[in-house]
Amino acid sequence: MDWTHYALKFRLLSPMHIGYRKVGNLMQTRQYVPGKNLWAALTARLTRDHHDGSQGKCYQSIGGLVQQHFLFGYLWPSLDGIEPYFPWKHDDFDYQFLDSYSSAALDYSSNSALEGSLHETEYIAPMARTEKPVYLLGDLWVKASLPKELVDWKREMDNLQLGGERAYGWGRLSCFSDWNNVQHGSGRTIAGHEWVEKSGRIVLTLDDNDKIIAHALASGPDAVANLTGTVEPLVGREWGEFAGQCTPFTGVGFAPGCIVNKKTEFEIKNYGRWNFLEKLTS
Repeated sequence: MDWTHYALKFRLLSPMHIGYRKVGNLMQTRQYVPGKNLWAALTARLTRDHHDGSQGKCYQSIGGLVQQHFLFGYLWPSLDGIEPYFPWKHDDFDYQFLDSYSSAALDYSSNSALEGSLHETEYIAPMARTEKPVYLLGDLWVKASLPKELVDWKREMDNLQLGGERAYGWGRLSCFSDWNNVQHGSGRTIAGHEWVEKSGRIVLTLDDNDKIIAHALASGPDAVANLTGTVEPLVGREWGEFAGQCTPFTGVGFAPGCIVNKKTEFEIKNYGRWNFLEKLTS
């Protein structure tokens, strides 16, 4: 078997903003953490703690190795650290987890706020409205054989920082994952979806009326016919000669929460995105 599955569990220690879109003066957060954010956070920690974090090429090199040897599921908030609190199952999701912070730049010459600078940043709070701690749950698949650059990955999982406003201490996590609780070859994800390793690939099977918990690429007419829900372009800043130089477009994806119309297989790809498989094996 090439892959080992781990159930990820983090406790959120500070507000976390995962950039989504701007509505008026409000910078909205996503209700989940995409796999790309988790990949970037682990890449940053490994590079800074074990390599030369001042060199952009080191981030690219380590990031490439992480892509080859890790498959990240999306992280979802939880109130008990056992079951994900999916927004389509709980009408009070926004009430429980979301809050916002208002700020503005100052115009010192007039001793007032700078015109047009008022903005509000939405975030997932570290404590729910019910005063329970907020956890993040997800799936992780790791190849059995790792290069020396990645061997300290478990230790670095306790030092991750996700999302925006990190300079202000946002997005800090504490890892509570049980590294002895593993699955090999097949098993179930945190959402209860069946997974199996086939020829070195991780394949998920969802039944009709199941909901996807990651972006699924709209890769053709069959994929479009098998899913119902919101689609969005998949873009984001990446390293070029410097951080954030490139903004590659990697396709259009069905958003988490979209409905599967009939039994469908998906392969987990880079950044935890799902790719529709045309042929369903019995």
